[in-house]
Amino acid sequence: MTALVQAALRVRRTARSAWGLAAALLLAAFLLAGFFLPGSRALGWGYAAWVATWLALFGHRARNAYRQGADPRSAFELGVLLLVGVHALVQFRGGVGSELYPLTYVAVALVASFATGPAGIGVVAFALALGFAIAFLGEHITDPLLLGLNALFIACFGALSYMFTRAEIVRVRRKSELELAAQKEKVRDDTRLFRLVAPSSEGVRDEERLYQTSVQEVRQALYHALQLLHQTLDLHTCVLLMPTDEAEQLRIVELVTKSDDVADGPFSQGAGAVGAAVRRKLTTSLQQIRPGYQGICYYRGPATVRSFIAVPVLERGHLRAVLCADRVVDRAFGPQEEELLRSSTSHVLRAFENERVFVQLESSKREQETLYRVSQALSTALTQDAVMEVGLAAAKEIVVHDFAAITEYQPDGRRHVVRRAAGERALDFQGLRFRDNTSLTAMVVKNRHYLPYRGEFDPKQQVLFTKKTHLKGMESLLVLPLVAREEPIGTLIVAAKAPSAFGTSARETLEALANQLAVAMANARAVRQLEEMATTDGLTGCLNKRALLDQMEQKLMAAQRFGRKLSLIVTDLDHFKAVNDTYGHAAGDRVLKEVGGVLRRVKRETDLVARFGGEEFCVLCEETDVRGARLLAERVREELEKTELVTEFGTLKVTASLGVATFPDHASTAADLFVQGDKALYEAKNRGRNQVCTV
Repeated sequence: MTALVQAALRVRRTARSAWGLAAALLLAAFLLAGFFLPGSRALGWGYAAWVATWLALFGHRARNAYRQGADPRSAFELGVLLLVGVHALVQFRGGVGSELYPLTYVAVALVASFATGPAGIGVVAFALALGFAIAFLGEHITDPLLLGLNALFIACFGALSYMFTRAEIVRVRRKSELELAAQKEKVRDDTRLFRLVAPSSEGVRDEERLYQTSVQEVRQALYHALQLLHQTLDLHTCVLLMPTDEAEQLRIVELVTKSDDVADGPFSQGAGAVGAAVRRKLTTSLQQIRPGYQGICYYRGPATVRSFIAVPVLERGHLRAVLCADRVVDRAFGPQEEELLRSSTSHVLRAFENERVFVQLESSKREQETLYRVSQALSTALTQDAVMEVGLAAAKEIVVHDFAAITEYQPDGRRHVVRRAAGERALDFQGLRFRDNTSLTAMVVKNRHYLPYRGEFDPKQQVLFTKKTHLKGMESLLVLPLVAREEPIGTLIVAAKAPSAFGTSARETLEALANQLAVAMANARAVRQLEEMATTDGLTGCLNKRALLDQMEQKLMAAQRFGRKLSLIVTDLDHFKAVNDTYGHAAGDRVLKEVGGVLRRVKRETDLVARFGGEEFCVLCEETDVRGARLLAERVREELEKTELVTEFGTLKVTASLGVATFPDHASTAADLFVQGDKALYEAKNRGRNQVCTV
């Protein structure tokens, strides 16, 4: 019944989604019959009904596409409807030979430009088929040259429109991406220029807003300082030049000027009067500059100024910038003015230093906030899955990466397991198991030290997990040890496509995360072991009595709520006391372990197996009636009967008696269910043992 209902729903959904296309094809069938050809019949209600149907369909689909957005299916339907309408108009005016037939080419080009992906290709293919069918069947045109030319024009118009539109979309997207990338790169260049961050020490971090704000603050401080100098000293131009990352070049950082001839740069560091101040790291002053002098690099052509001064901005003996000022009047810069310019360089350096400290404090604050949130989240995560989920989410906040994983080390078998992976090709590595080897993961566990040392990854020379599993496309890698209570328990791995993505700051923060993660994973493992000890029988590995009773209450409430069956199989070994007396208690323990193993092998995935006490076991079966439970109990009895144990006193075979009771047939509560199963068990014993009985 369920399969039929699902099939009916699928048919219903298909009919709802395809009725528009089916109606469009039905309207096209009229054109194949030459419905609109002149002289075929007098104009009447049939034409009006066709046109009204087409307008209603096209208007309905266009309105839905406008309101809900056009997916490929709706775009294809709109294209088909438009082509059918245009062909109807063309046929009404005389068909292929009419003056309106080029409208079909325009319609194909229009629809192909708006349809995306397979929908655009499908519309062009439909236009070819429809044009050929109408000409051949509806208008009885058999000239292969005419049919071929029409098909060629339709295909060319559709294909060219489709390709040009896609190319324009790609161009616009590419242009937008380049503009955004250029804007971000400019912010990063300015941060490096002002030394707000150490050059090339970090990858692309989610801190562009912080850096952009800091750059704006620095620029504002510089502008106010230059404006004050410009007004105080009656300058023509006051400009601050800074060396770029490229060798032997300067760029304008900020300026205040009355001139329209300032060049954009960059400029050579060794050019003219500015170059002299850069090379010697000393103040350079010029006066009575002759007209046409070209030694001032930041002007496009010959300078019109008559006096000039360049003051180097030095930080611990290193050139950070050059402060330049000039006048158009022939008045040299005096000692007091020169001293004022030198003192202004200290304000420039202070602006850099203040924002550098601010950025470092903000970055440190964010990292500390992230680690604090992680610590809180890890303290509430009691399972290893929850701990690893929090750890990978935190790593994503700390540093941008393309792949991350957490591995677990199992010292008993000297094995490593990839417990959780995220990012590119995560499914290829999830659950991967491998022994100790010379991989980076294994070496980090052995040495308890992160690798690679510089965070650079070469897949041709380095192995992350095994030689058969390759992490392709990554240039940066960091494998951090997870150590708890002086014992390695696994690794935290992050990888990125960008080179030099994990600098010192990122690594240190990730190491702090790894320490917290290791402790949380060790605690989760201890909690899991305690839970297993509290709910598991230590000898057989089955659930214990307490856990069984708790599960019975929960399963019975669920069965009662949803109207399902719940069966209980109670098992007791026959003459088990004789086994202990004859073969010893060690053999008896082996028998109990074997019985637990048989029950776990035979049971279904949803069944629960428990040792209730002594030699008595129980199997709780969800959604199982009396007949199904009896069949399972019979399989258990047969498996036990076939089992043989070799002891020092000879071969040992055991049998069992089993009782079956079912909710709600035999009991309405968990306690009653166990009582009824116990009664059925003793009925099996009274009948001669080694058999299954029901209530």
